[in-house]
Amino acid sequence: MQSEIMGKPCRNSTLAIVIAQILICASVALAQDFGYDGRHGPAHWSEDYAKCSGKHQSPINIDLVNAVERRFPRLDFYNFHVQPESIQMSNNGHTVLVKMSYDEDKIPIVRGGPLAEKTPLGYQFEQFHFHWGENDTIGSEDLIDNRAYPAELHVVLRNLDYPDFSSALDKDHGIAVMAFFFTISNRSTGGYEDFTNLLSQIDRKGKSVNMTNTLPLAEFVSSYLESYYTYTGSLTTPPCSEEVTWIDFTVPIDITEQQLNAFRLLTANDDHLKNNFRPIQPLNDRTVYKNFIKVPVNNMGSIPLVNAENAAGNWRPLSLAVLLSGFVLAALSRTSAISGF
Repeated sequence: MQSEIMGKPCRNSTLAIVIAQILICASVALAQDFGYDGRHGPAHWSEDYAKCSGKHQSPINIDLVNAVERRFPRLDFYNFHVQPESIQMSNNGHTVLVKMSYDEDKIPIVRGGPLAEKTPLGYQFEQFHFHWGENDTIGSEDLIDNRAYPAELHVVLRNLDYPDFSSALDKDHGIAVMAFFFTISNRSTGGYEDFTNLLSQIDRKGKSVNMTNTLPLAEFVSSYLESYYTYTGSLTTPPCSEEVTWIDFTVPIDITEQQLNAFRLLTANDDHLKNNFRPIQPLNDRTVYKNFIKVPVNNMGSIPLVNAENAAGNWRPLSLAVLLSGFVLAALSRTSAISGF
């Protein structure tokens, strides 16, 4: 009898512990459920994620008049032309998330520019994803002089001072984001035709698909990477971690209306996944910098991306070609002078 009486509280306490654990898991799941309108929209993010009410949040409006010109070191892009082993596209209910797998020594890395003062090791590619609007007048997160683009690409990078993304997330300058705006055109940049053709296969939250035609990262970003704005901000989704280095490139990516509409047809929780952008946040005491370039953008060609395996080898043939062209021009000028033309 005594053992039965003593056993009941034990069973009750065990049951209470199980129920408590379930409630804790449920509350965590609810806290992680964010959206872009209603009760879980951006106005309520800070109720579950305190950092979303921080002073240095993203996105922002980039006021061109007040952007400060600064001469940064050159940005170097390594392995952006390397073909990945696989590409997985997923609909996570918030965006189209893209992950690429590489051999360890082939992972894309970015060094220099505003990242040079953060670490000499550089920043390694982690993933890229998209934000878009229901029409062509809205969609991008950062604005330029209060102007929105219809969509925006975020290439997320991790500071190589940290072994993984989670350990870098809450550290100063642990994360960098390269942002690219989209503009509507008759033709698209790089690999977006094949990419958007697969979006119908991830039409609902939780679906994933692998690209059979794996394209390098260079096929998804702008062809000109010299002109950009940069500032210190945050992740634009919860947990809204700050001290993120943003690099917003000024030359947009081309996409067709049909391709962009493929994004707008995606669903999350039975609703169309649209307008998945956070409203702009106060700049407060931050400064936005513009990379100083000597020559106007329209007078320059695309900046070559660097592959570590052939970076040294590319210099000499190029230099030889320049020298040879100089000799040819000199010979032609002498000929012209002699012949009177």
